[in-house]
Amino acid sequence: MKALRSILVLMEPALEQQTAFEAALPLARSFGARLHLLMTDYRDLHVSFYEPPAPGLVQFRESVQAAHRETLERCVARAAAQGVPATFEAIWGTPFHELAIERVQALQPDLVLKQSVHHGRIERTLFTGSDWHLIRDCPAPMLLVKNPARLEAPRIMVCVDPQHLHDKPAALDHQLLSSATLLNERLGGDVHALHVFALPLPIAVVGDAYVAAAGMVPDDATLDAANQALRTLLSAHPVVRDHAHLRVGVPAQDIVAEALALSVDLVVMGAVSRRRLERWFVGNTAEAVLDRLPCNVWVEKPKAEV
Repeated sequence: MKALRSILVLMEPALEQQTAFEAALPLARSFGARLHLLMTDYRDLHVSFYEPPAPGLVQFRESVQAAHRETLERCVARAAAQGVPATFEAIWGTPFHELAIERVQALQPDLVLKQSVHHGRIERTLFTGSDWHLIRDCPAPMLLVKNPARLEAPRIMVCVDPQHLHDKPAALDHQLLSSATLLNERLGGDVHALHVFALPLPIAVVGDAYVAAAGMVPDDATLDAANQALRTLLSAHPVVRDHAHLRVGVPAQDIVAEALALSVDLVVMGAVSRRRLERWFVGNTAEAVLDRLPCNVWVEKPKAEV
């Protein structure tokens, strides 16, 4: 990411507090960016459930859209008062993530902001939420917002994989560190880098099930190599060089643990699109940690995937 010129904000219908918009305003001011506010809605319920009752489905839809436009107009006026140019659109349709991706492809923003919605364990097990669809398919960097106030002079932690143990392209680490450096230049705070050396987990077959056996602790030479790879990576990024952290364990667990230990405000991490079968067996670290991180999360894909 070389600059932030345009930001797409995915607004939440029927919510008084627009968390993504609250985060977008100071970002836009810091970078001199313009905002585009997108609100999508679709209610597949009979109009008799709503008061006052609308005379028909078309009129009901128009009344809902009119309310959304009023909300968006207030936000645009508030942005203008702070010197931030903004436009908006309200779309009626579903599914949300497909509409959002379609607009991202058409508008080509430098960043997409969305409120991060917590998913319970049952939800994570039974279906994939819109946040996860967007992580996989959004071609632009995404900022999933949990607490807008924590974007002021944030402590940023970049998750890197200098040994490419998780098959991420080598350039992605530099891409993430460059994005974090740019954010630090405009927002202040400090930047840390974390490399979680994943314990190799031998796989045993029990019946038809795959079972991970106990992790094998790496020897000193292996850890030295991991640490050297991290130092070599950070040598090109002076802002992060003195804040390197190496953990040995499970990425999905240790990223959360380190974020808590450092009181991180923003975690920056990469996501690589995988085929459906690979996602089932391998998973995606960004998806695994999203609900468990208490801070804001920035997700970016390799340039080749964008």
